[in-house]
Amino acid sequence: MLHQPVALDAEPSFLIMRQTRASAARSALALTLCACGSPEAEEDEFAEDAPFVIESSPRDGDSGVSSELDHITATFSEEMDLGGWSWVTEVDFSAPSITGLPFYLDTTTTVLPVRLEPSTSYAIWLNSPDDAELRKFTNTDGVSARAHRIAFTTSEARQ
Repeated sequence: MLHQPVALDAEPSFLIMRQTRASAARSALALTLCACGSPEAEEDEFAEDAPFVIESSPRDGDSGVSSELDHITATFSEEMDLGGWSWVTEVDFSAPSITGLPFYLDTTTTVLPVRLEPSTSYAIWLNSPDDAELRKFTNTDGVSARAHRIAFTTSEARQ
C-alpha cells in the first residue's frame, strides 16, 4: 500500500478534529491527510455511473497559481452527499496547509480552505485512487465519485 493510514476524511476526521480543537485555538487547525500512490493508479474500481469532477480551481496541471489563493474548489457532475469528503495527498508532493474544515458551497461544489507557499508543487486528490476506504465524496445514492487529482505549482513570491 502506498499511502499512510490516516486521512482527512468525513468520518474519522471528526474525531481527529475534536481532539485537536483546543490546540487549534492556539495555532493553525491541525488536520491530517492521507498520502497515496501515483497518478497512474487504476480507476476500474469505480462505478460506471460514478460522479466525477467537472471543474476545479486550481485545475490539474496549472502553474503560476498565486500563493495567496486561500481555498481549493471542485465541482461535481451531480448532487453530492453533503456529509462526506475525502481530500487525499500524493506521495512526493507537498500538501497544502489546511486552514479550516472542508465544506460545500452548494450541492455540487466543495471547498477546502488552505494556505499555500510560493514556488511549491502541490498534489491533492478528491477521493483516493487506490483505497476504497478513502472515497467519502459520494452522490446522494452513496456512489463514490471517481478519484480526481489536482496537481499545481504556485508562482514565485512577489518582491
